[in-house]
Amino acid sequence: MMNPPIVQPILTAKAATGQGETFAVGYYSNIQLMLNTASSANFTLKVQGSFAATAPDFSSASSPTNPWFFVATWNLDSNALVAGATGIAATGTDLQQGLLVNVDGLQWMSAQITAWAAGAITVVGYANND
Repeated sequence: MMNPPIVQPILTAKAATGQGETFAVGYYSNIQLMLNTASSANFTLKVQGSFAATAPDFSSASSPTNPWFFVATWNLDSNALVAGATGIAATGTDLQQGLLVNVDGLQWMSAQITAWAAGAITVVGYANND
């Protein structure tokens, strides 16, 4: 029997540029994200990760004392790899996407809206070891 996943809201109907919640992922081998948008969303979303023992401040610049980086994701519908620094973009079309995150060795992850013009963005993380 499968264990139920840990569910972590990262962004909830966010309608501006900004930072999502930090998700502790170090104990999990599988992380999926559900991305849902509404209201003709126009934005760029980037997934962030860190190997650090303590959570970095993902809203501040990455540095040797605040180590984090952008993480690639896979679109579970098209199986397309999305480069972390490029991010996921929508230009007026709402998205309902499942994403797979490569979490090998990651301890922390988050998501950041780096460009926003319209819409509401929700990202929920699902973590498990099955």
